[in-house]
Amino acid sequence: MSFNQFILKEQYEKVKGLGDRLELMKEQIDWEPFIPLVSKIFHDNEKEVGRPHTDELIIVRSMLLQGWYGLSDPELEFQCHDRLSFRNFLGFPEIIPDFTTIWKIRDKLKEKGIDDKIWNELQRQLDEKGYKIKKGVIQDAAFIESDLGRKRHYKEKQAKKKGETIEYTEKQKQHIDKDASFSVKHGQVHYGYKNHIKLDVDNHLIRELEVTTASLHDGEIDLVKKGDKSAYRDKGYFGKKLKAGNVEDMTMKRGTRAGKINGGEQKRNKMISKIRAPGERPFGVIKRVFNGGRTLVKTIGRVKIKEIFKCFAFDLYQLVTLERKKLAVAMQNQ
Repeated sequence: MSFNQFILKEQYEKVKGLGDRLELMKEQIDWEPFIPLVSKIFHDNEKEVGRPHTDELIIVRSMLLQGWYGLSDPELEFQCHDRLSFRNFLGFPEIIPDFTTIWKIRDKLKEKGIDDKIWNELQRQLDEKGYKIKKGVIQDAAFIESDLGRKRHYKEKQAKKKGETIEYTEKQKQHIDKDASFSVKHGQVHYGYKNHIKLDVDNHLIRELEVTTASLHDGEIDLVKKGDKSAYRDKGYFGKKLKAGNVEDMTMKRGTRAGKINGGEQKRNKMISKIRAPGERPFGVIKRVFNGGRTLVKTIGRVKIKEIFKCFAFDLYQLVTLERKKLAVAMQNQ
């Protein structure tokens, strides 16, 4: 341990005494299995010589910090240098990766499919901790807002009316979002993407996710799998049968041209609504607590890996809540 690390740790003790949720979240899972997953993107082994790479755990934890606090890559670099709680969460490293390194590594994780493996490892650990799906799952979706580029959009509309086309340079094309799309819901126009998630009824942990463009209907994505017991979904999924035939379909019903729903169906909808209401909480936490309702990246692949780490961050956040509930119950029973 260097003298600098010793001083920082001593200063952190005061922060820890005031209550540091990051420290609690760091204790919820085993971090070691993530090391061999992330190490696959580097080429500094015995066969392929290269300079020493960034520590794998620092990479995973940096991206989680970004998910929790809604930070851009430059802001992430600054805050990792500035905040003691961030330094502690990273393990007080001597070297903190700069923002360009984080960007490049995130792209490599996406290109090699390591982001999905990181997510699967988290899910394995949740099952191992006893948080398996028992009562059923909830599926829902929310918009991820993207930057429209209003000035460019206005020029394109004007050019289209005149029958003209606008030519862009290669540099300009890099800043144009080709995967985002428009969608209208409850009279509000959204531009960007959608995050579709599945969480368990028992513990409200996110178990699956899929990212699509905003215009794709919620019902086109089916995250329910064999063994999920029951699937609770809102009226937006009405008419879309589950692919997993052994799962009880608890989708809310809605009126059609053939007729309105009857009293029994209304009661059933209310019952389903009470169970699936917690499905809105992850989106509320990610948008309001994590400031993660918008995206600054421009392709669906990059949006997906960002959302994976936001959902990873939510699950750790929820694990702390579950552990606190267990502690409260234990204290009441004493």
